[in-house]
Amino acid sequence: MTKPDTSYITSGNNADLVKLIKDYALFLFKDGEEFTMPADTAWQPPEGKKPVGYNSEDGATLHPEPGDTTDIKAHNGDIVVSETEPGYWTLQIPGIECKRDMAEAYFGVAADEHGAFHVRDATTNQRYGFVLAALDQYANPIILCGGKARVSDRDDLTLTNTDTIKFTVTLQMAKASDGYQFHAYGLLSDEASPAPAPKAAAKKA
Repeated sequence: MTKPDTSYITSGNNADLVKLIKDYALFLFKDGEEFTMPADTAWQPPEGKKPVGYNSEDGATLHPEPGDTTDIKAHNGDIVVSETEPGYWTLQIPGIECKRDMAEAYFGVAADEHGAFHVRDATTNQRYGFVLAALDQYANPIILCGGKARVSDRDDLTLTNTDTIKFTVTLQMAKASDGYQFHAYGLLSDEASPAPAPKAAAKKA
């Protein structure tokens, strides 16, 4: 019996296509703050705009939250219609630098001219655009960006001598004016397609 060719099983595996995020910088833009949404991995931040700085070793977390599904059944129990709400995505950021952008997002109020916070309640109504610019292990850029998000959740702020102050916020995304919750550039590492064969020169008569 002829042994079947099984090379196709392993031929599609390429360790060079595995991604690892070695470093990233997150930029938050308040609603009304001027910035250009990235259209590719060549994006540059506006002059003078600084990232939120160090995050904890857990890193940023992108999370899908599927919408609720409603099943409509017929008289015999068969599901005849199934409708699912669009859902949304979140991005969690555990900021460990006491920078203005992160602290203002966490407290839901702007700092005054002296850097103090005056908090009346626990609402977080501020809208944000965001850009997360990352580098993989080969120093290839990856860009994740969205035009409309708000702080939907915050972890406790622990004040002890055994841990850093950590402003952990979760941004909940909504559809921006372009109809999308977020865009991701540079995630794929597809193998390069072969260069097209050169065209043969036309023979002169």
